[in-house]
Amino acid sequence: MAENGPNDAESDEVTGAPVAEPAGAVEHMPTAECWRLLEETPLGRLALVRADGTPDIFPVNYLTHEGSLYIRTARDSKLLHIAHHPVAAFEIDGETEATRWSVVVRGPIGRVDDDAELRESGVRRLRSWSPTHKLFAIKLTAQTVTGRRFAKTGGRAGPALAFESSAAPPVPPNPSREQARAERPTPIPHRTPAADGPAGDGPAADGPAGDAPAG
Repeated sequence: MAENGPNDAESDEVTGAPVAEPAGAVEHMPTAECWRLLEETPLGRLALVRADGTPDIFPVNYLTHEGSLYIRTARDSKLLHIAHHPVAAFEIDGETEATRWSVVVRGPIGRVDDDAELRESGVRRLRSWSPTHKLFAIKLTAQTVTGRRFAKTGGRAGPALAFESSAAPPVPPNPSREQARAERPTPIPHRTPAADGPAGDGPAADGPAGDAPAG
C-alpha cells in the first residue's frame, strides 16, 4: 500500500525551504484515514498532462480497489493524455462540523484492458454523474497518498508581497570545483632527454662504464 510521501509539508515556492506552520494548525493524516476518505467520497479531480506538456483536470466519479483508483471514461482526451504521459494526480476534499481536509493521490495511470480486472474491481457497477457514455475504464495505481486536515476558522488574511525580479534562489557553488581551483596542479613527471654522443657511439651498456661485452 502506498505510504505518505515527502511532499506533505508546505515549502517556499522560490527557495524550496520548509515553511514553518503554527503548532497544531495543520494535521497530516495517516494513510489509512486517507484511504477511508477516498472510499467514502464519490467525486474527485483527476489531473493529467497533455501531449504538449500543459496540465488538464477532470472532475470524475471513481472507486477504490486494492490500492488503486478506477475511473470510467469515454474514448476522449483523457486516453490521449495518458498515452503520452501515463502519470496522474488525484484530489478530493471535504469538511466536517469542525475541520476541513484534503487528500492527494499520485502515481502511474493506464487503461484497463483485462476483462477479469474490470469484473473484480467493480468498476462496471460504477455510476458516472456525466451524461456521456463511459464504455472504458482507467486505473490510477497509488504510489503516494497524502492528506491534510485543519480546524475550521474564519480564515486568515495577510499582506501579499510581489516577487522581486531576483527572487530565484542562488545557485550553490560546487565545492569540488572551488577546491580544485584553490589547489596547485600536480606536476606531470618527465625525463630530461639524453645528450647526443659522438657519431658512431652505440647505445649505452647496462654495466659499468668501460665494461666489455660478455664473450
